[in-house]
Amino acid sequence: MKKINKLITLILVLGLFSPITTLALTKKETIYNTIDYTGKVEKTIINNHLFEIPKGRVEDETELKNILNINGDETFKLEGNKLIWNSNGKDIFYRGEINKELPLSIKTTYYLDGKEVNPKKIVGKKGNIEIRLQFTNNSYSKEDNMYLPLVVTVGTMFKNKDNYNIEISNGKAVDTGTRSMAVGLSSPGLYENTGISEFSNFDETTIKYDTNNFRLSNIYIIATPKVLDTSDFSIFNKIDSLYSAVDKLNTNMDKIDNGAKELVNGTKKLNNGAKDLSKGLSVTKDGTSKLNSGSKQIDDGLKLAISELKPVSSQSIIHQLDSINNKNDEAITKLETNNASYKAEFDDKRLDIDTITVEEIQSSTILTEVTKERLINFKNAYDSNKDILELLKTDNEKTIATTKALVQGTFNAINESLNTLKQSLMKLEVGTSGLNTGINELDKGMNKLYEGSKVLNEGTSKLLEGSNTLSSGISTFNTEGIKKIVGYSNKFKTYTEKAKRVLNKSNKYKGFGSNNVTRTTFVFKMKTVK
Repeated sequence: MKKINKLITLILVLGLFSPITTLALTKKETIYNTIDYTGKVEKTIINNHLFEIPKGRVEDETELKNILNINGDETFKLEGNKLIWNSNGKDIFYRGEINKELPLSIKTTYYLDGKEVNPKKIVGKKGNIEIRLQFTNNSYSKEDNMYLPLVVTVGTMFKNKDNYNIEISNGKAVDTGTRSMAVGLSSPGLYENTGISEFSNFDETTIKYDTNNFRLSNIYIIATPKVLDTSDFSIFNKIDSLYSAVDKLNTNMDKIDNGAKELVNGTKKLNNGAKDLSKGLSVTKDGTSKLNSGSKQIDDGLKLAISELKPVSSQSIIHQLDSINNKNDEAITKLETNNASYKAEFDDKRLDIDTITVEEIQSSTILTEVTKERLINFKNAYDSNKDILELLKTDNEKTIATTKALVQGTFNAINESLNTLKQSLMKLEVGTSGLNTGINELDKGMNKLYEGSKVLNEGTSKLLEGSNTLSSGISTFNTEGIKKIVGYSNKFKTYTEKAKRVLNKSNKYKGFGSNNVTRTTFVFKMKTVK
């Protein structure tokens, strides 16, 4: 997905503020190619569409032969490479043929469970399928050492009844209910044109899926050498101005960040002075506060301990023991019922479930496979239940009764000890309460004495906290905001330089069958294999 985002980013760079060129004669050509399952071209037909044309004599340029008007009655004559139409002002559609190498070659390889195969020989078979489409860009130019930009889209459909776990590289598979559609994106030559490492494998598309009944559906491949139309490169000048503004913002933000840090250092010194002023009183005040807190905690702890010392009851544990015994009896009854039903199944087949083995069931020639599987499951469950019944039928009642008596005696002894402890703690609490009252009065006096120094210290602390917050905020904004913008700007700048070359190369392309085409599209249809 990150690689697709890289390609989309490059396309967006190419298309920023790019107006569509409007000519007196607008021409689109579509090159339809039928290919076999290996990618070999079997037939090529070129359709041209002329629009935005005036009435009367219209001059077109073409290299096509055997030209045929396919959607009107306009007449024409061919003079060399010049095609002269007698136009009625309506769109003209015509087709023709040409003997010329296509800019894109396709090689398709098929794999079943990791082994290369001929798709015709695996029709109807089950397994993991991999279809690898390798694209070759045949339009390298030595003049500028670049390939013609080609954006290639691969699409196909699958019946969900027989196919699942569908994946496609550099693309996405979408489940539409009874069918799934897979669409992938490639661009052979893009890595060589840009040097961006993420595009190094963009010269192929791989489709992977699992099938219960292999059939090769139609695969459609659409390629266009016209990335985006543009007649104005001024946007790149605007982007260069943006880079300069980002650099200035980065420099000024560094100055603000350093100033905020100096403010923090000055505030720290002021705060340290306030702390030294109240340090002596703070030591004494902290001592009395700790003494007061400690005596109060002792008194509170004794009161809490006295209130919490209550007799404990053994009824909950005894009730749990009774519950365990009841659940044990219920489990025995359920297991015996289940085993009775399993035995009835075997008795119905005149088989002894206690003596027959799983191997004997499996080797039976009378029983069906479904019946065998059912009886084996019953046999295993029956034997397992017998083992569990032997454990559950052990005499637990005597053990539980002994445990109850032991629990009751233990709890009686605990309650006697708790009562003695409570009486002793009540006497101790009377003395600690008086001690706590005296220490509390001493602590109040020290708090008043310390109050003046505390106000000064709190003021300087808040000032330091505020300057720290300001510095931290500015530093975070600079690091996570401005610096990232600078990083993106530098990276984007690299893309724009490469995008200029790709866009310029794309705009120079004027057609496959002529030299005056506005938009060219190559369509490849791979035949099905059934």
